[in-house]
Amino acid sequence: MNSAHREGGCWPTRLQELLLRAALLQGEEAVNAWCEWKAKVDVDRIDQGSLRLLPLLYRNLCILGIEDSLMDIFKGVYRLTWYKNQVVLHDMATIVSAFYNAGIQTMVLKGTALTLLHYRDYGLRPMYDFDVLVHTEQVSAAIDLLKSLKWRPKSGPFKAFNKEYFSLRHSHGFEDNSGRQFDLHWYMLPECCFANTNEDFWNGAVSTEFHNMSVHALNPTDQLLHVCVHGVNWAPVPLLRWIADAMVIMNTSPSEIDWDRLLAQTQKLRLTLPIKDALNYIQNLLNVPIPQAFLESLKSAPVSRLERMEYHTRIRPPGVMGGLPIKWFRYLRSSSPAKNSVSLLNLIGFSRFLQHYWGIDHLWQVPLHIVSTGAKRAWKQ
Repeated sequence: MNSAHREGGCWPTRLQELLLRAALLQGEEAVNAWCEWKAKVDVDRIDQGSLRLLPLLYRNLCILGIEDSLMDIFKGVYRLTWYKNQVVLHDMATIVSAFYNAGIQTMVLKGTALTLLHYRDYGLRPMYDFDVLVHTEQVSAAIDLLKSLKWRPKSGPFKAFNKEYFSLRHSHGFEDNSGRQFDLHWYMLPECCFANTNEDFWNGAVSTEFHNMSVHALNPTDQLLHVCVHGVNWAPVPLLRWIADAMVIMNTSPSEIDWDRLLAQTQKLRLTLPIKDALNYIQNLLNVPIPQAFLESLKSAPVSRLERMEYHTRIRPPGVMGGLPIKWFRYLRSSSPAKNSVSLLNLIGFSRFLQHYWGIDHLWQVPLHIVSTGAKRAWKQ
């Protein structure tokens, strides 16, 4: 299937909303959404975000008793997803086992954790890589182990991994000679690379069985937070999978969502706006029973001017500056939330931030890197 050309965005389009409803709702609402979506799309040209939902759509249409010529195509996508996920998780088991034997504690994230604890079916949620979190004090040992296993950084040399880099980034991607992809995380969220921000996540983690090993994963409340924050961002193709992930979490663990904890974590991490908009959107689209008191508390929670500026930046197209504005806000978060004005001092600090963030050897190379990447971006456009 080929992806149709389309503009980017933060929230799903009308057609994507129909697909979400057809894949996630029950009864007549799902059937009506399916009929309308099918009548308006060319399945051979749907976008990548929609393509990733086809296994979930297939499962729901089977439950609804739908018979259609497209079901054979959807069944093929489901089976291919099941096979590829088996391969990915087998590869991950090797690394997790190596970390365990080296005394490095791990937490499985994103697709792996969601598949094991919530989807509970290897064919429903596509995964193209796997993500593992380690304690910040063990990240160097984890990278040394990956190096010994012939995994290499996807960008930048190993020498770029130093104390400053680890304090500013939340993860880094690795690959091996066969093209397998692995993301090593040492902070849970890119917005929150601060000391002790992982403690609550580790302390609240749950255990599950994975390839005859006991591994850690986020509890349902923290998983919901992680999914929503990760999903509410502008993308070339509006992200859909996070909405399905959030819905599945709430459907499979309704009594385990601690709304007081979610509110506290949201305010502590200064992520009120993305969580508020994400959950309001899901409730309106899919009629999810989210406590009204929780939503009212989010609505009335104090939000700083800096948080609002940061949020408006993350949900809009990057523009001519690319990712620099978001990195500016990450710099302010890493230094002091009060630094929301521009001065020579914090511009120099921002340059040093970019130097370490990008793993550049010398400060004077930062402007050259900005110009170079900007020229490449303009050329592609």
